[in-house]
Amino acid sequence: MSGPPRPEGPDDVLVAAARGGDVRAFEALLDRHQAQVLRVLRLMGVPAGDREDVAQEVFLRVFRHLDGFQSGRPFGGWIYRVTVNASYDYRLRTGRRDRQEAAWAGDAALGRPEAAPDGEGEARHLRGRLLAAMGRLTDRERAVFVLREVEGLETLEIARILGITRVTVRRHLERARDRLRGLLSRG
Repeated sequence: MSGPPRPEGPDDVLVAAARGGDVRAFEALLDRHQAQVLRVLRLMGVPAGDREDVAQEVFLRVFRHLDGFQSGRPFGGWIYRVTVNASYDYRLRTGRRDRQEAAWAGDAALGRPEAAPDGEGEARHLRGRLLAAMGRLTDRERAVFVLREVEGLETLEIARILGITRVTVRRHLERARDRLRGLLSRG
């Protein structure tokens, strides 16, 4: 017995239904955005063993503050903001700031060239090196880099999500790119 199918439609329709108490609409939003949340948490340096818990925290925050979500704004952008903030809170709460590079290196270990067939191993190795280098960025540089280069968001949307100006977004992005180039060129 699976019950009625989950509602479908754009995020704003599902948000309105969830605000009205439709649990299945909220579950549909969770399903739609879960991969995005987990990906951003990984790239923000939350270790694999804690990612699911932090993702649950993200969705709990979303549920608790659903009434505060501004209709007409992209729900996905709001999820990004809550996710980035949860990753910051996680590191503050656990004291992981000093061990961040080690956590990234743990994820990056999956990228060893000898662990995969030809060609694929080199790509995994490069991804691992990039992840380790990203662990050396500041929180803000990493957030801007992830939202722009991985998630493909525009500068204005990133500025809205992070509550900073477009100029500040561009400055952090340029600094992140420069630092990553320098770290990766050391080889």
